[in-house]
Amino acid sequence: TDIMNFDFMDPPPRESLKHALETLLILSAVGTTENLQLTPLGQKMAHFPLDPKLAKVVLKASDFECGEEILSIVSMLTVESVLYSPHGKRDSAGAAWKKFYSPDGDHLMLLAIFRAYKKVKGNSAWCKENLSTGAT
Repeated sequence: TDIMNFDFMDPPPRESLKHALETLLILSAVGTTENLQLTPLGQKMAHFPLDPKLAKVVLKASDFECGEEILSIVSMLTVESVLYSPHGKRDSAGAAWKKFYSPDGDHLMLLAIFRAYKKVKGNSAWCKENLSTGAT
């Protein structure tokens, strides 16, 4: 099927289609630009109700023996922010979140939040104290 010329009822912008195809090519989810069939990896990715980038991360996690960590991080990325910043209390919110900070990036910060939440078994007082929504 020629996706660029597909007869959509409500076609997306051409640039959006181009960008999506480029992303799938980069992720090795489809073959070459001449053969836009799903690769075996792309077929596996299609089973996940996730952004293709996240689906590939989940599938490749076992190669690096970090499946549990990746599933936790991806879960945190697929919900609304688990951090709550009350109106007028941004400074105190930022101070509360510092204990989860990771110099290696926001994804590892999310993992630290998840682990702390899990450690206290979802205690609502902990959530309030740490300005977490409890949505983890």
